[in-house]
Amino acid sequence: MTTYEIERPDGPERGIRVRCSEHGEEKEFQPGYQGGAFYCSGCGIEIEAHLHDTHDWRDWGERC
Repeated sequence: MTTYEIERPDGPERGIRVRCSEHGEEKEFQPGYQGGAFYCSGCGIEIEAHLHDTHDWRDWGERC
């Protein structure tokens, strides 16, 4: 069974990196995007990632 790694790269930006360690394929999603798809041609599997930064979270029930 293949293992996929999801990690946050070092630095001030809050994107994520998805990697297939078995085949050495990886894709980095920048923090400005809501998500995207990672495809590993070795596995033939596509993983869809959605980014939600808790720093941008706001309680929409709270009104001004």
